[in-house]
Amino acid sequence: MTSQRYRPLYKLDAGGMAEVYVAEAESMAGFKKKVAIKRILPGLIKDQRFVRMFLDEARLSLRLAHANIVSVFDIGESDSTYFIVMDFVHGINMKTLLEYQVKRGGPMPVALTVFILNEILKGLSYAHRLTDSETGRPLGIIHRDISPPNILISWNGEIKLTDFGLAKATTQLESTDPGVVKGKYSYLSPEAARAEDIDARADLYAAGILGFEMLTGRRLFRGKNDYETIALVRSGEVPSIRQYNPQVPEDLEQVLFKALHKDISQRYQTADDFAEALLGFLFTHRLKVSARDLIDFCRPVREEQEAERRQAENKAQQERSPGGNNLIINLINEEMLHFRSLGQEDKKEASAGAQPVVAIAEPKALDPSQPLDVDVFTPAPGGVTPNRLALSPTPTEPLPDKNEPSLVDQLGLGKDKVPPPPPGGDSKAGKRPPPGNRTIPPDPRTARPPEPTNKGEGGSAWIIVLLLLLVGGGVVAFLVLT
Repeated sequence: MTSQRYRPLYKLDAGGMAEVYVAEAESMAGFKKKVAIKRILPGLIKDQRFVRMFLDEARLSLRLAHANIVSVFDIGESDSTYFIVMDFVHGINMKTLLEYQVKRGGPMPVALTVFILNEILKGLSYAHRLTDSETGRPLGIIHRDISPPNILISWNGEIKLTDFGLAKATTQLESTDPGVVKGKYSYLSPEAARAEDIDARADLYAAGILGFEMLTGRRLFRGKNDYETIALVRSGEVPSIRQYNPQVPEDLEQVLFKALHKDISQRYQTADDFAEALLGFLFTHRLKVSARDLIDFCRPVREEQEAERRQAENKAQQERSPGGNNLIINLINEEMLHFRSLGQEDKKEASAGAQPVVAIAEPKALDPSQPLDVDVFTPAPGGVTPNRLALSPTPTEPLPDKNEPSLVDQLGLGKDKVPPPPPGGDSKAGKRPPPGNRTIPPDPRTARPPEPTNKGEGGSAWIIVLLLLLVGGGVVAFLVLT
């Protein structure tokens, strides 16, 4: 499909491998909504390994449908790059929220931290337990990059996981090479930092790191360089949370210590187990927390963000070309003009023999040179042929030219040719008309050539009728009377 369905509005974020734009999606019915479009930087398209990883993320994301996971509903390509189209979450990520909290000069509230962690674990539990819809086998999804930038917080108090770009699943085309460490170093589990095989408990460890940082306002594993950071993660030494924030109850500290245990067998084994411990803490301390509390907590951040957005819009307005258009947005918009949806299979797989996606509900164009299908077009009384399926209008046959040869000429009479017998071979056609009645000759413009028949009586009568057409009024009367 090459029609422009997405109109880029402005750049939302950018990284070393991809950039994200906010765009306006318009459906066939004319409805519009904002979406986020992740675009691979064109320079990376030559790296087939990276492209396969990107498409792995897209295919995996299409399988995920949960309130705590950002929905992906389209994958596309243009002549120069690939795109992932996903829901636009109007809000901030946790990285921005933690940075703002540092400016406030204190950690996040205890109850609110537990609420956010529980929402994260809901999304992880769904992803970890997801099975193949056809075989019923577990997909074995591990996010492997649970970190502040990948936790989105909407202004409506929603928590959503995004960016499954490093996710590992049994259905992925691109597998991880042995000894390769993937993920942000500060949020790796000890086994991941040692380049060992990991499972879903690595995601739970990363969630525990987030809980530590929200409650203390400081990073858990942060060295002077990457080497030191990985060394700290491998050691797995977690300091007391209460020494940085005495308001944290001891039982909550123990819940996080269990999630951050160096021994994988001593951690929570599932996301549901971790979430159950957090909910038990809230119940024990009679703490009530909901999305409304998160909305109120983020309101000052929202006001600051909206002020920054207005400044960015004013700056973008000044950077527009003399014609009033942003040059970068124009280039992206031109790419989107050539946007082609890949669905669940990319174009290369389709050309290799995969079954293409067939668009339905689009009527096939009719070929006027082909005979009409009697099941589609049914003749109606009065010679009208209605189109029962309401397809595109059928070309009508033009009226015969006045200069066209007459029916007699078309039949070749006068050239020693015998005309075909009347349709159906009706024996009544051979009867002479009663005295006083005249036979009205057919209109040559609308008359159809009769079909052949094997009945001789009808053929003789038809010869007489055609001869009447060639003889004048007096001769006609003479033949009728005889």
